[in-house]
Amino acid sequence: MNPMIALFQTPNGKYVFDANKDEMLPISEESFSYLNSLQAGRETDFKVPSELKELMTHGYLNPESAVREIRHAYTDCLNTFLERKIAKITLQLTQDCNLRCKYCIYSEVHSLSQRSHSAKSMSWETAKKAIDFLREHSVDSPNVNIGFYGGEPLLEFPLLKKIIAYSKESFLGKEISFNMTTNGTVLNDEMIMYLKDENVTLMISLDGPKEINDLNRVFADGTGTFDTVAERVNRVKEIAPDYAEKLQISMVMDPGNDFDCINEICISGSEFQKLYISPTLLERELGHENVSFSSDYVWKIEYNFFLALLSHYGRYPKELVSPIAEKGIAQALEEYPRIASGAFLRETDVPSGPCIPGQMRLFINVDGLFFPCERVSEKSIAMCIGSLDDGFNLKNAKNILNIGSLTEKECKNCWCFRYCNMCAKKADNQFGELSGQCKLSFCKEAKDEAYQKLETYLLISEIPQFYAKQLCKEDL
Repeated sequence: MNPMIALFQTPNGKYVFDANKDEMLPISEESFSYLNSLQAGRETDFKVPSELKELMTHGYLNPESAVREIRHAYTDCLNTFLERKIAKITLQLTQDCNLRCKYCIYSEVHSLSQRSHSAKSMSWETAKKAIDFLREHSVDSPNVNIGFYGGEPLLEFPLLKKIIAYSKESFLGKEISFNMTTNGTVLNDEMIMYLKDENVTLMISLDGPKEINDLNRVFADGTGTFDTVAERVNRVKEIAPDYAEKLQISMVMDPGNDFDCINEICISGSEFQKLYISPTLLERELGHENVSFSSDYVWKIEYNFFLALLSHYGRYPKELVSPIAEKGIAQALEEYPRIASGAFLRETDVPSGPCIPGQMRLFINVDGLFFPCERVSEKSIAMCIGSLDDGFNLKNAKNILNIGSLTEKECKNCWCFRYCNMCAKKADNQFGELSGQCKLSFCKEAKDEAYQKLETYLLISEIPQFYAKQLCKEDL
């Protein structure tokens, strides 16, 4: 029986990752070859290397998982979190949108499991009830945040203003902040100045330069949105320059495109050059083909990550680094201490991945129904965790928190248990049920991402050990 491990090799050495111990260990070429053959199911013609025998005596390379039960540690206290510790809600002001982005989950042809675009908007009564609900369920949260989402939330600008005014009255004595995700196409001078005065954090969706953005982000008539968004951003710079510096760009990257083309939005001469970029990869949805990666995307983004890492160590000018790559390296450096410290598997444990549903970013749709966030299906019974009228559905919330139990055998014996990124929405089939089979269909992507994360950890670990001379300032 194979141990719960993953093997890694770099130009400087061979490694084995022990999942039970959550540790990365350097090993010899002999040990690496033996374990590689074992994992491949090939018969080994040589004895177990003494190095591996020594590791086994210390509890490493155990073929059995330390996990006996998959159950989230917060399961029994989830009710307390939801009753007293909510810190953020996101309000769906409308399901209407003036865009018809080709990858949008609300597209009439993209996902049969999701709702389609509609003209429904949140009533003031529902919005007021949502603010009151947040006030009553955030007694242990020193700060609260209210987000605005759609559809396109600025289509309901009067409602947005009314909500902000009421919220400021309702949370006197408690720090409150606001944010909004918008496509930016309907921004006008009145909106810009109001959002600036209320210090609303503004995230504008844009997927790259014109030739990339306008492939997918289009108006209802099929025309591209880039020129309109660029015009609105430039207007923000003209009438509210200080506010313009705080604008953020939400970028969905289609890896089928050339990375240089995507990154062009970040370079000199672009209206968006100095804005904060929040990139995410286009995700595969249930029932859809895998997202394709072009060779020009793969090698160029890896090269840009390399330049960002050089810049971190002072070996490359920061101003020449792609903000997209810089953010990726920053995340890797932030995760480094957690990976280095390790967190061995416990008898009762849960794969990483699902958040605490409702407590992190409770999404309230136009009808006052609750969902863990805005990214899950609004048609799914399994994903609905309550309503303004009835409060929280703890049964559904606990099921989402413990989606690992759907695939308990596979998860217990998986090497990336501690680094799985599997969101509960991956387990939601198209019939409103949580399905282990659906969840398992996304395992390869989760393992690939975990493997890449640990590869980056090894790279960062090796730099001071093998390239100390190159880090010396006098060599610059």
